[in-house]
Amino acid sequence: MAVTARDVAKAAGVSPATASLVFRGKPGVGRETRDRVLAIARDMGFEYETREPTQKTSTILLIIYKRSGQVVGETPFFEELIKGVSDATYRSGYHRLSISYFYAQQSASEQIKSLRSVKCAGIILLATEMLSIDVSQFERLGVPIVILDNWFPSKPMDCVVIDNQHGAWEASRYLISKGHTNVGYLHSKVEIRNFLERRAGWHTAVQGVIETEGNPNRFIARVGSTTDSAYHDMLDYLDTNPDLPTAYFADNDVIAEGCIRAMQERGIRIPEDVSMVGFDDAPMTELVNPPLTTMSVPKAAMGALAVKRLVSRIQGETLGEAVRISVLPKVIERESVKPLEVTLPKR
Repeated sequence: MAVTARDVAKAAGVSPATASLVFRGKPGVGRETRDRVLAIARDMGFEYETREPTQKTSTILLIIYKRSGQVVGETPFFEELIKGVSDATYRSGYHRLSISYFYAQQSASEQIKSLRSVKCAGIILLATEMLSIDVSQFERLGVPIVILDNWFPSKPMDCVVIDNQHGAWEASRYLISKGHTNVGYLHSKVEIRNFLERRAGWHTAVQGVIETEGNPNRFIARVGSTTDSAYHDMLDYLDTNPDLPTAYFADNDVIAEGCIRAMQERGIRIPEDVSMVGFDDAPMTELVNPPLTTMSVPKAAMGALAVKRLVSRIQGETLGEAVRISVLPKVIERESVKPLEVTLPKR
């Protein structure tokens, strides 16, 4: 019986789709895998006519979407996320990562036209600031897409996200475990899904624990999303809200840093008077005074997972299903939390 491509794929431990890409000289297969498949094909006597992969479709396109630019910027968080995408792209056998910025305030048609000129095998869409209504224009580009750092209920598309709700819950429960029964929340004025999910996680954790006095939002302070805007907004908040909780969970480390500076300027000691937990584990968390307890996010791993899923989609190794991959943050303990007398609430 004649040897088939499926037989070679099984012997090589790859999918038939991957073997087909190798035999047709298509990109998207790593050199080591390609060489192994071809060697096994020769040993099994499988006849094929192969060509070297064409370069024009061996590019992955990373689109960084900016609606306000107040969250997505040249920060260590996004630099590490992008590095994770870049490193995984080359490990996956692709020859080039092309990075393009898409600005919501500029002509969409002109930007889409420019993106069409990039010959790519697939797209990683960094969608932190994106709304669901923005996604369709990218779907029309006609290549596989994986969404990074966001998801949309109305769009059954592959995505890689932070489990924000669980992370905020974990941060808040950590403070509660340290004896803080009044855990406030420093909530960004910029409404993105990440921060809304973190608010839900905080609320779930503190519900029934904090003393709200009939006002569930008593200890929520709305502040800007940059260090300076958070600092100034917190100064204004302190002018009218002298009654503070014993601890705060902040939407991210940038907000925590700005608010800590404002509190210290008003004579509030961290953590002696108010404890603080941030989110993201940015490099500056070890440099602030005191070093900030925070939630660590595996940023490079998120980028790599997005590339891995995209390559599977490009190579036809999925069954057509859409998946949402959530990474779990973990508490990094430093010096911004003061333990109080622990009285754990009943669950």
